[in-house]
This record gives sequence, structure tokens and C-alpha cells, in this order.
Amino acid sequence: MVFFILALVSIVEFSGAFLARQGIRNHWVYNIGFAYGETILILIYLSLVLNGQKSKVILNFTALLFGIFGILNSLFFTPIDNFHNYSLTIGSILIIFGCFYFFFAVMTEDTYWDEKLWQVPDFWCVSFFLLFYSASMLFFTFLYNIIEMEDAMWKQLNFVLKVIGGTMYLVFGLVYYIPAFSKK
Repeated sequence: MVFFILALVSIVEFSGAFLARQGIRNHWVYNIGFAYGETILILIYLSLVLNGQKSKVILNFTALLFGIFGILNSLFFTPIDNFHNYSLTIGSILIIFGCFYFFFAVMTEDTYWDEKLWQVPDFWCVSFFLLFYSASMLFFTFLYNIIEMEDAMWKQLNFVLKVIGGTMYLVFGLVYYIPAFSKK
């Protein structure tokens, strides 16, 4: 599942950059890829790493509802070529709650009791989901709508968010592929 998240991010980033260089508005790529697609994939990922059947059903159902919400929002309320910052906020909140539930399950269930958490790839992925989506939610919600800032400050905050995001995607690749190479 992490591979699909990384593939989606790569496709969205390359497509968005290409359209921007052509002078074409690219909000629709980021809405479909990040605001909706990545959120749905992460919710499905969280459903896969949790053991409880009830939590799996809730997360998969939430992913389905969020996808339906995205379609309805795009068709009736906010055009797809406008940035869907409210949808990104809702998706971030869903992911943050899913991460909190994962950590709750780690503390209360016996799934990882016999393992060192720093060696569990899912622990690192969920930790970085929580870090990135907490920061991006603040960036795209509160700062984007409430606080007026100079462009220089926006660029600096955007750079910090890109560093956190880049680190998150790097960790995704490393935590699954380093163990595979070290076993040989």
C-alpha cells in the first residue's frame, strides 16, 4: 500500500509541476491526488495495519464516504479547479484520528508487545502521517484563511512543510526497503 501512496505522490507532483510550467492551472491535480486520493489510500493503509475487524470496517467505510464527499463537493459546491482546502482539512483530521487510534491500539492490544517499535515499519509510517498531516492541516486551514502574511513568510512555511513531506515519503521507502536489503 505504501508503494501506491508513493506512486500517487510522484504522479501528482510530476503532473502538477508539468502543468504549472505550461501555465495551466493545476489545482484539480492536487485536489484529486492529494486532497482525496492520498487521504483515501492512507485510510485504507491504516485499516490494513490495524487488527480489529471493527476498526477495519470503520476506516474503509470512512474512506468510501470521503470519496463520495469529494465527488459531491466537486460537482455541487467547489469546482475541481479551485483548491479544496476544506476537504484537505477534513481529510487531515480523519488521518490524524486514524493515527491516534493506531497508537491507542499499539498501547492496548498485544500486536506489537513482542517487538521493538523502532523496528516496526508501520509505526514509523503512522508517526510521519501524524507529523505531516498535523502540520499541513494547520498550514492549509488556519494560516490560509485567518492570518494575512507576506509572501516571504508563506514561502518559508511552505518550504518547511515540503521538507516534512519529503522526509515522510523518504521514511516510507526506507522502512520497508532497508530490511529487505539487509536480510541478503
